[in-house]
Amino acid sequence: MGWTLSPCHGPATAKLSFLESVTCCRGGFMLKMCFSRRFYQTAKTDRSWIVSWIFLAATSITTIHAYASSQFEENAQHLAFTKNKVGTFDIRVGQPIIAPPAVDGKNLLVTTGKTGRHQSGQVLSINEKTGAILWRTPLGNITMTQAVVAGDYVIVGLGGKRMFAVNAGRSCRSRFPHAIVALQATTGKIVWKYATRCQDMPTPTDVHHEILTPTGGGRFIALDSHTGKLLWQIPIDGWSGMSSPARARSNLYFGTDNTFTNRNDFYDINWRTHKVVWTRNFTHAVNLAEASPVIHKDTVFTAFMHIQSYGPFSFVAHLWNHIPMREFTFQIVSMNATTGQLLHQQIIYSHTVSPVQWADYSITSDDIYWKNWVMAALRKAARALNITIRLSDMDKSDPALPGIYDPPLTAWHHIIYVEPRLTKRLYAIDAHTEKILWSFRTGEDITNPNIYHGVLYTVNMKGKLYVLDAQTGDLIYTKKLGTGTVGPSEGLLSPHAFIVGGRSGKLISLFIASRHRK
Repeated sequence: MGWTLSPCHGPATAKLSFLESVTCCRGGFMLKMCFSRRFYQTAKTDRSWIVSWIFLAATSITTIHAYASSQFEENAQHLAFTKNKVGTFDIRVGQPIIAPPAVDGKNLLVTTGKTGRHQSGQVLSINEKTGAILWRTPLGNITMTQAVVAGDYVIVGLGGKRMFAVNAGRSCRSRFPHAIVALQATTGKIVWKYATRCQDMPTPTDVHHEILTPTGGGRFIALDSHTGKLLWQIPIDGWSGMSSPARARSNLYFGTDNTFTNRNDFYDINWRTHKVVWTRNFTHAVNLAEASPVIHKDTVFTAFMHIQSYGPFSFVAHLWNHIPMREFTFQIVSMNATTGQLLHQQIIYSHTVSPVQWADYSITSDDIYWKNWVMAALRKAARALNITIRLSDMDKSDPALPGIYDPPLTAWHHIIYVEPRLTKRLYAIDAHTEKILWSFRTGEDITNPNIYHGVLYTVNMKGKLYVLDAQTGDLIYTKKLGTGTVGPSEGLLSPHAFIVGGRSGKLISLFIASRHRK
């Protein structure tokens, strides 16, 4: 007899040995008992059945562990925690750190990315006790995903967010490779690469030896984790930016954007059936693909900015009466995880401008910039002639600071936490009513908070750490760190340390004093 994660393929017979019966049970997914008649008869008459049951319990644990899965921050609530006793250290890795560290046994996995003329990225394995770098593998593009441990391999994605396309949906402005890459966990040696059309910024999910991820090329793909071979794919209307899928059982939830089609869709994909369960379009939404969603019970939460739409008569009325116009709002929404039904839609922040400013922004909007073929031809000709032109702010080089406005969300107990960059505040939202419970001014921030034992940790764009009571928002402790800009993901928590990296290239493991723990 043995517990497994799948029904056995046919009943065990008297001809099967005990070990063969267990092997039979280890082949699938759902919990099921499978035993041979010989073992059953022996167990009834032989006291050795006690030893057999102990052995089976160990086999059960091993089997379940073998089918463990990995996803962004290891869970659908974005509570990044390791029970390992991480040491304290302060090291430089040489490139900006964008995603939170991952854990592989007793080592930390760190991904980096450098923008500019010589864009590049790295994956590093670092001793969690001392901070010593065990291996470092350079890659040909920015690595913005968290490293995912898939058996003996480490999986990362390559590519930055800025997709300056000339032909809608066909190309990205990049001289650097976009791909999913697997590295040997012990040595960092590259094992396989799977090239994609555009950036791979969402952290993939590893389930049952399948690497599952939306890509920037309008596809959701599944790769064999051992070989990198494409197993199956689903076309998706939107282009995924940074929305790492949140996985609950067989379902993966993520948001997408598509400037070319205005398809700002949120997806629920079943990785077992290879089908879209449901999808919901948010009209006039932007940055839906930035915020990685969270799941609380049977509800999925995400956040985005919503562009306000006005007709000509409304514009004239605002202009005549000198009334400010709402340019956009920042919203958090909740959906039924099973059906996609919209449950709540809470406006957290509204940005207003004068009617003249609103008209100026509308004329130079994304729609006109991307869809006007005269402008597209000018951009294409300028690149061919190596001439710099400025048709819009979008033509500027990659900014010194990341253009991220909607960081990942965090779910803890009955509270959803969201920290939109423009508001300079952290908000705690009731998961049932979506009313704001409290807010705390952190300054400009692109991270999501992390929580352990009721204590919340968040670091703003100036590298300042805030430690708060997760229930009430009361300040417990604050400290200036030397990380530089942190984000778009939070740090990693252990029982006695907080590990975080920033764009300065520093990785810091900070000791958490007992007086600062609840």
